[in-house]
Amino acid sequence: MKARTALLGGLALIGLTNAIALGGVWFNRSGEPDSRLQLSERELRRDHDWSLRENSGLALRLEWRLPSDPKGDDRYQRLPLDETKLLQLGFTADDRDGQRFDNRNREVLVVLELDGPTRKAELERARQRMKEAEGELREKPTDKRRQDAERAARDYLEQEEKRESRLFAVDVGLDRGALRERYADRSRYAIVPGSVSAWVRDGHLTGQIGSLRISEINVPHAWREALGEELARDRNSESPPRFRLWLSFGQRLEPWIDSAPEFQRRGRQGTPDDVDSLASSTRP
Repeated sequence: MKARTALLGGLALIGLTNAIALGGVWFNRSGEPDSRLQLSERELRRDHDWSLRENSGLALRLEWRLPSDPKGDDRYQRLPLDETKLLQLGFTADDRDGQRFDNRNREVLVVLELDGPTRKAELERARQRMKEAEGELREKPTDKRRQDAERAARDYLEQEEKRESRLFAVDVGLDRGALRERYADRSRYAIVPGSVSAWVRDGHLTGQIGSLRISEINVPHAWREALGEELARDRNSESPPRFRLWLSFGQRLEPWIDSAPEFQRRGRQGTPDDVDSLASSTRP
């Protein structure tokens, strides 16, 4: 009897847990999405760690970036959060003077911007660096260091133009309504839960957006096989398969894929030669 009671209790607990999870999914997807972004292979890449946990599934990893620091000499140096912003997020002035303050995290809301002013600024900085590198090389064409610098600047610009994610984390806050009022375009700006890390440097608070709460998106079963085949094809090719799909963020700001992927394959010369729509995509 004890074993039977334990079994029934365990089954009931599993059922309750599943019901709560399904209820959360239903609520998140009810009504109009909070935002809806059309993403490509630049922003969604196969998460190979997923296969280690679930062989039958397929998940995509959301690729997002931090803006580069326009004041920094290193092109890969990211723009930090200043003390004023960190104080608005709940860190205190006492933190910077604390003997034990080393590294703290806070849950926040992160604003993601798709192919907006931030990306245009990144492209402009990359082009400016390219012009500067070309100008320096013209002065001393045989200088090996300048040749390498020009080549690096050219490669960096090509990455920015053709391959890097267009999705940038541009702001953080605690008030969802205030953020949405500031970033009203729901087809360009998504608000998602994330975290901020802060530390003390030279007597001042500084910090950075650390992570998003959800960065893996499960591919619906109906599109899993076709999308998996496309992602596996020509994995090492310089012209990988291209695709588009719509990613919605619901009432709980959790993302899901709500349309069938559209694939665009490249011809031998690296130009698109056909578009194969696997299913009718829902569009706004």
